Parts: sequence; C-alpha cells; structure tokens
Amino acid sequence: MSQMVGRDCEYEASKASFLDPAVPQIAAVETFLAPKPAATAHLKNAVIQHLAPYTPEIALAAYQEAIEPWFPIATRLQGRLQFTWDETPLDVALLCLSISLLTTSPSSTSKSAGNASEPESIYLRTKSSLALAEGLGLNSFSIIHSRILVTLFEVSHGLYPAAFISIGATVRATDALEVHPREDTLQHGSPNGAASDDEIIMTWCGILVLDRYIAAESGPRSSLTRSRTEWLHDLVKSAICPSLEPNQDRQSLYSRFARLVEASSLLDKMYTTISNPTSEQTFNMEEVMLIVKTSMSLQTILSEEIPPEDHLYSAGLCLCHVTLLVAYEKGTKGPCSVNAAENWNSLATTMLISLLSTITSTVEVFATVKRSIDFSSFPPFVTSLVYKAALITTERLSMGLDADEGLARLRTLRKFLRVVSKRWLCCERYLKLLDEDTTPRMLKTIEQRQGSS
Repeated sequence: MSQMVGRDCEYEASKASFLDPAVPQIAAVETFLAPKPAATAHLKNAVIQHLAPYTPEIALAAYQEAIEPWFPIATRLQGRLQFTWDETPLDVALLCLSISLLTTSPSSTSKSAGNASEPESIYLRTKSSLALAEGLGLNSFSIIHSRILVTLFEVSHGLYPAAFISIGATVRATDALEVHPREDTLQHGSPNGAASDDEIIMTWCGILVLDRYIAAESGPRSSLTRSRTEWLHDLVKSAICPSLEPNQDRQSLYSRFARLVEASSLLDKMYTTISNPTSEQTFNMEEVMLIVKTSMSLQTILSEEIPPEDHLYSAGLCLCHVTLLVAYEKGTKGPCSVNAAENWNSLATTMLISLLSTITSTVEVFATVKRSIDFSSFPPFVTSLVYKAALITTERLSMGLDADEGLARLRTLRKFLRVVSKRWLCCERYLKLLDEDTTPRMLKTIEQRQGSS
C-alpha cells in the first residue's frame, strides 16, 4: 500500500500504546528483558515515578489519617519509611503506592469527560507493579499489606470479581511467607528477617475481615479462611479477645479492630448456617438463635464503648447489624413451628422493622446533608449495611408491606448511598442493583418525592 500512495504506513493505535506513559505494559517489557537485579531496579524506578509528587512523609500522614483509624494493618510502616524514595525499600514503596490508591477520591470531572479517573490510573499501575513483583519472586509483609489495601480498594469501589480474586491471591501470598521462605525475599521486620508478632496478627486480622466480607458479598460461597478458623483464632486471640488483657484501652485502634474481627466472625457463621444448613431443622434454628444472641451482646458492648455520634463510623457495629438483618430477614420467611422457636417468625418481623428504623435514623442526618461525613474515619463496610437495609425495604414494599413508612425509609437509605458514592463507588453499584429490584412505579414515586423534598 505504501508504494501506491507514495508514503509510509503509520499505525496510530500501536504507536499510541507504546508512547502513552500511562500504559503499564512498557515497564513490564523493560523489567522482564533485564537481569533480575536490574529488573528490580526498573520496577522500583517505575513505582517511584508513579508516587510523584507523593513523599514518604505524605504517604505516612495519609495512612495515619485516612486508613489507620479503621483498618490499622501496617503497624511497622513508620519505622520502615526513609526520608527519600531512593532510600526506601521497594516493597515499602509499593505499600505507599497502595496507600495513595485507597486515599484518592473519585473525580466526577474525568468520569463525565469519558477519561480514566485518577484512582483508575493508580489502580492499574499498582496492580501491574504487584504482578511484576510477584513475577520477580519478591514477597514481604509490606507487599502483603499492599495487596490487602488493593483488595480493600476493590471492595470499596465495587470492583467484582476483582476483589473476589484478589483476596485469594492475598491469602496465598501470606501463606507463602511461611511455606516458601526465600533468602532474597524482602523482609524488614527484625534483624533475622522475621516479622513481629503484632504485625503478623494485624495482617491476618485484616485478611479475615476482608475474606469474610467478600464471601458475604459474593453469595453462598465459603470464605477461604473458614477451614482454618481454629488455627487463626489461636494466632490472633490476644488481639480479638480484649478481655484477656485487663488493662487494655478499649478505645484504642487495635481494640476497635479486634471488635471488627469478632463481628466478621459472627457474620461468617450466620451466612454459613443459613446458606449451608444441616438436615436437622431444629439444630439450624438453635444455631441461628445462638448467633443472634451473641451478635446482640457484641452490639451492646460496642454501643457502650463507642459514643453515639460515632456509631456510623464503627465497622464492627455495622457488621453486627448486617448479621442481625440476615437472621431477621430469614426468620420472616421461614416456618414458625419449630419447638421453642415457634414464635420466631413474628418476633423476627418485629425485630427486623425495629432494626431497619434504627439504621435509617442513624444515617438520616447524613442523608439530608445536615451533618457531613468524615470520610477519613468512615469505613466502606458500612455501605453494605445500608444497601442490605434498602434491599429488604424494597422487597417488602414490592410485597405491599410497610406502605408509606417503608417508602420514606427507602428514600433516606438511597439518599445516603448517593451521598457516600462521592467517596466509595460501591454505592453506585448498590444503587444500580436496587434499581433492578425496584418496580418502575415504585421508582417513579421515590424520584417524585425526592424532587419535592
């Protein structure tokens, strides 16, 4: 063709893909064409470029202000960071890239313009950098923490099946530190390369919470860590059982995180009991009732430990509510003639309505923008509770139940999800799912009343 028109051929798509600095495949090609030491240096240089204009000091502040208050897994970050990126180890730089990812808010401007948002760009760069580190055989607790924060980002922004896949890789990567240790593996915990006990505990606590949450979000599938519950409980019991330490500060970050681990365990048990029941109906009912009682006890403890104005920011309290919602919803649909639980059906209905009202009243002040949300302390797990409450309310309205009270409740819950979607995009996913389950007539009524309010 070049002879017919008298000029050389140009292939714009291919040319653009090699010249665009945002495309992460370039670093991959350069990395794998080089010997391992040079490849590792290439990767670190690429990560440092991605971090600009971030500094180690900014990265630490971002973690301490916007992640640590509700997900304190990187207990040794401050001690591992250096004054410059050149002095900072590669695995710690990767962790800081994940911190940058999770703390960057979505931009409506780039989205409306049809361009990739800043979080999307950082996400792809972080994922590709972690894949390159894995390919080079690099692994450490800082890399595990980076994986955890990436998975948390995927959960927070409704990126499925990515989150479902990532949690599996994170569990295996953590196992690999013990099962497949390497002399050249990046480690910075202690002089002999071993991590500290608190780091191991907090790492597994973060994995447990995410694994159980993702399993609950993904339907009747078992969490990956369920088969090793006893071993993990023995490992982290000093953290998840604050009563073992009489002088422990119940308001500390780690105590609150321990409560979240406890709440996630109850949620996992509830989904297991309901999704995979035994053939003994009486046993199943007794198990549900036991989990309900335990959840209510933990809920009472949390309500006493946390000031009322901070209830919205408690992920542990949130997961307790989700557990109870799941139980009560199942109870309203189940049989009501099982020995001691023969009144469970009517009791579950009463308790369900009460809990839905509590959740709605908690978020109402934020849904009406009378009070702004402090997103630096706001865990994205709370969105699942509001979605679950809105979904149950929608289903009851479609069955002709709750009438105007349910409709007002649904409007508030949907408004709250819309407000929070400015920070956590999983809310957009939840709203789309709610729209799919809402009849056109009901949706039109909601929109009309929202417009008039």
